[in-house]
This record gives sequence, structure tokens and C-alpha cells, in this order.
Amino acid sequence: MKQSFLVKIVLFLVFSFSSMAASKGVIVDVNLSPAGSFQIKGKLKGSVTQKGDKLISNSLYASVQKFKTGMDLRDDHTKKKLEYKKYPKVEILKAAGKDGKGQAIIQIRSIKKKVSFTYKKLNSKYIQAVFNLSLKDFNFEGINYMGVGVKDIVKVTATVPVK
Repeated sequence: MKQSFLVKIVLFLVFSFSSMAASKGVIVDVNLSPAGSFQIKGKLKGSVTQKGDKLISNSLYASVQKFKTGMDLRDDHTKKKLEYKKYPKVEILKAAGKDGKGQAIIQIRSIKKKVSFTYKKLNSKYIQAVFNLSLKDFNFEGINYMGVGVKDIVKVTATVPVK
């Protein structure tokens, strides 16, 4: 009886995590100094197209207004720092990858930068791309609140549908 219950829990957890991994979205891991971290979560619009052994996208974006960090005050600070009224989207204007590696052009607050990324297929419908961004590259500096600051490098994980 106990073994059956335990198997059900394990299957539920595996199904739950695989379902979460296969939902469109972006997660930004932000490390703080002197200690701590948080995540910015957002929905991703757009998809990638598979052409032979290459993956290509000409438009992916996330609405800054819908970013969530887990705290309302931090949500407000994040959106203001990203100047969401003037620049409502964070965009990947062009991306191409092959054999688990690729390059993309990302635009934040009208600043465009080329970034390298790695990716893996999660299943037949989704890939997951991972890359690091330097906040200084996008003219973000002095991000702190009550003595706790944001470190320069953030890690971005994007789960994207493949068409």
C-alpha cells in the first residue's frame, strides 16, 4: 500500500516538472550582492522553426508589463528600470542555432546586442535555450535597494515552441 502511494507521488512530481518545463516562457536568474537571488518570470511570444538540422526565429518577445518576481515592490522596480512604458518588450530579433549552439540578437530598451546561447530539445514540441547577459551591455548600472545590489551577469532560460 505504501509503495503504491509513493509511486503515485513520484509519477505526479515527474509529470508536474515535465509539464512546467514544456510551457512557453522565460526565466531570468538574478543574483544579488552581498547575498541572495530571485527570478524574473515572463511569458514568451513567438516560436522557432526547424529547417533541416537548423533552428531559426525572426521574432520572439516577452512583455515587460507581465514580468513577475514574486514580490509586488520588486515587480514595480524591475518594470521601471526596464522603462516598460517606453520599451514594452524585450525582444530576440533574430536567432539561429545548430547542434545545440546558436547566436541571437537581443534588444532591451532599444539597445541591440549579439549573444551566444546553447539549447536542447525538451521534446518534439519545445526547445530550451540558455544564455547569460551582462546588464552593463544594456546600460543598467547601480541597481540596488537598501544596500542590496544586482550582480552584472544574469542567466536567461527560455522555453520556446518549435513549429
